[in-house]
Formats: sequence, structure tokens, C-alpha cells
Amino acid sequence: MSNSAAYEWTYVDVEAERRRDLRARLAQEISRSRNLRGQAKSLRRAYGTAKVDVHVVSVPGSADSSELAAALASARAVNERAEAELARTAAGVWSLPDTGKQARDDGGPAAAPAREARPGTAPAARRTDRTDQVRAAALVEAEALLTRDGPSCEPADLPVFARRLDALRRSRTAEEARLLLHDLGVLVHRSTQRQRDALRADALRARLLDRLDDAEPAERKRLAEAVREAPDPSRLEGEVDLAVARADTARHRSTVADTLMRVLRERDYAVGEDFADLLAENGSVVVPFDETDGYGLRLALAADRPGLSTVLVAEEATDPETDREVQRWFCEEQLPGIEEAVRAHGVGLARTSALPPGVRPTAVVPDGTWPDTGLAHDRTGEDEGEGEAADQRERDGRPERRRTRRTRPARSTTYGQERQRER
Repeated sequence: MSNSAAYEWTYVDVEAERRRDLRARLAQEISRSRNLRGQAKSLRRAYGTAKVDVHVVSVPGSADSSELAAALASARAVNERAEAELARTAAGVWSLPDTGKQARDDGGPAAAPAREARPGTAPAARRTDRTDQVRAAALVEAEALLTRDGPSCEPADLPVFARRLDALRRSRTAEEARLLLHDLGVLVHRSTQRQRDALRADALRARLLDRLDDAEPAERKRLAEAVREAPDPSRLEGEVDLAVARADTARHRSTVADTLMRVLRERDYAVGEDFADLLAENGSVVVPFDETDGYGLRLALAADRPGLSTVLVAEEATDPETDREVQRWFCEEQLPGIEEAVRAHGVGLARTSALPPGVRPTAVVPDGTWPDTGLAHDRTGEDEGEGEAADQRERDGRPERRRTRRTRPARSTTYGQERQRER
């Protein structure tokens, strides 16, 4: 064991983490709804298709996890219905009837129906038959491609595809039909890639902006602006996570401090009423074992990370033999119980370093920083108080401390009290 140790603490607010996860997933579904609404408007504007309604779900900022879960399920159902309806609408757009009629309506030559080549026909007729067959097959493939991938393309590309499909219907040679089909396939592939990347970026951007609600105000403002302007917000994901982690550490410091106060009180340490506030705000507090021992425990919380340190300290210098006994007693009988009790209250502790007992003398606190316990321990006489303390030490198995008595002036203590001590 150790007379000083350092830890990395963790604390998980289960309900808050569940709300955070649900909020992030809901933000992504809302982003998806808005993109589907944009696709529906583009189809309707370009081709006069039937209106596809896409409802965008909203929840109040104070929603609990059950409300968020219900909103998430609703948003997913809305998006699935909208995607299915958009797919049917797109299929109707690309599967245009009667290519000959389409050509005549546009003032161009009607595409001849496909014919089977017959033996003995002239070469020109056979070439025409072959062109008709290739064109017809290319149109079937093109319409199937657009029906399948059209809804996943960028809305602005839909009129481009329509013109390419119309050019395919008017193609005059088999080679031209093959080339137009190939070009259409390339355009569709690139468009789906761009749209997929854009949707992924929009979903991530929505999640990061929602996550920044849990960051400190200054970092939230700076990073939210960067996330909104970044073409690829993924490069900011790590920075956002760190900002939220710092804010979580600051929020949970008070919880950790309260837990330490409860644990130490349960073990009869002389803990002042303002212990938790001082530890959370100033980061360091000394807690004496009792009024007569002159030993105590200094606890410190790191300012910018989830770190905790515990160090055995003394009010004044002691003889080496007593010091070794107190260190061994604290390391074997006190520190393990403190660690176990803190973990039992929901705060995780992972030890990162330790100093074994007897390696160096117990640190003496600077003059004027030893906490006042006089209010908690009313002493009516020096001998009587020492006798009671000795009895208590004997019951606890603690060694008797030998020290030289001296008079000290009144001073400010850890808990902000004034006292006059006479030794």
C-alpha cells in the first residue's frame, strides 16, 4: 500500500449519458428528414411529381430519456416511409412510356421499335435492327439504374440525368447508345458518392452541434461556428469530444467532492461543513484524523483533468519511529477502505501511482493551514483530552504520537475559522 497515491477518477451519470446518446441519434435523424424533404421538393419542382410530406420531429430541450426515445422512434418511422415513397416517385419519373411518342412530342424522329434481324436482309437493315436492340437494352438498363440509385443522387443532378436518358432514346447508332449508357452510369455513381458524403457530413455536423450543448459556453461558441463552416466536420470530432470531456470533469468535480466527504465522515474523519465546496473549488483540503493525533489526509483534485491525489500529512514534525508506524497503519487499515467506499458510491478510481510507507517522512503542512477541529472536539482539559485520545488510539490500533508542544498564534484555517492553540 502507500502513504500517498494518485488516481484517475471516473463518474458516469447514467441518465445524462442516455439522454446525450438519444439526443445525438435524434439530431442525425432530423438531419436525414431535412435532406429527404429537400429531395422531395427537387423532384416535384423538376418533374411535377406528387407531393411527398416529410415531417421533422422536434422535442423540448428538457425532454427526458423516455421522451427522446419516443421521438427517435417516430423520426425513424417518418424517414423510412418518406424514403419508400420517394423511391416510388423516382421510379415513375424514369420509367417514361412510349419512347416514340416522347420523340414526336419533342419534334424529333421517332425511335424505331426493336426488330429481330432476319437472314438475307441488307447490311443497312441489319445495322438498324442491331441499333434498335442495343438502344432498347440500354434504355432498360438506364431506367433500372436511375430507379435504383436516382433517389440517392444529389437533387441538382436529376435534370442532367433526364437529358442523358432522353439523348439515349434518340441515339442513332449502337455505339452511341453504349457510350451514353456508360456516361450516365459514371454520372450517377459520382452523384451518389457526393450525396452520400454530404449526408454523412450533415449527420455528423448535427451530432457534433448537439454534443456541444454540453461544452462550456466559450468553447461551445467557438467550436459550433467551426463545425458549421467546415466542409468535413470529422476533423473537429476529437476537439469537440475533448471540450465536452473537460466540461464533464468540471461538472462532476462537485459530485466527486461530495462522495469523498460522505466516505470520510462515515470513517469518522474530522470533515468540515465546507469540505466539498473547498475541494471542488480550490482543489486541495487537509482532513485531520482527530484533534490529538496531529496527522491527517490531504486530498487534491486536479484542475483540468479527472485526477485525485491522497497524501498522508502531519501538523508538525514527528519522530521517525512514530512516523513509520502511522504510515503503516494508514496504508494498511485506512486507504484501502476509503478506496472501496468511494467506488461503492459510484465514483471509479484507477490508481496511477503510489509511494509505499517508510520511503520518506510524512510531509508537514505549511504553518497556518492545519484545519480547525476545536468546534467538533470540545476539550475541557489537556490531560483529560489526551487520556480520551489515547483510549481511542488503543481501540483503533493506532500508534501514540510523540511531539514537542509549542504555542502558536491565531490563524486562518482550511475551513475559514480562527482559533488560538496552546500546547
